[in-house]
Amino acid sequence: MLYDKSNEEVLKEIDNIEDSELLYVYAFNYNWHNGFDIPAKIISKKCCDLSTALMIFYKADGIRYLMEKNNSDENSDCWLKFIKSLYEEIISHKFQKTRIKFEPPLSKVQLYKLKKILNINENIFIQRLGVQDLDIVL
Repeated sequence: MLYDKSNEEVLKEIDNIEDSELLYVYAFNYNWHNGFDIPAKIISKKCCDLSTALMIFYKADGIRYLMEKNNSDENSDCWLKFIKSLYEEIISHKFQKTRIKFEPPLSKVQLYKLKKILNINENIFIQRLGVQDLDIVL
């Protein structure tokens, strides 16, 4: 499914996934050159957990949004629309915490800068979650 199918076929396959772990592994290995349709489908799934949503957020360059959200161009493009929507869903607690591990992919400098600008509701973006490491490259 990762490499041999069209986006339309993958979207249909994702409809059948009900396992948060499988969803995480697929999202972790997603080729971002294929656009935002598949990640959007993944985060719309009921079984999508917080670790998966945060991992997608960061893989979609969410750090740029966190650092510059007050300066973002409101003449939105696909990325801005996707990242703002995912940001809002994460902040509004749409996703459940599970055992799936997530560690923010931040350098010490990035972490320091984010701690200075994030409000209390945004601290979820810099927290470590879960214990089950599913960062498996397929």
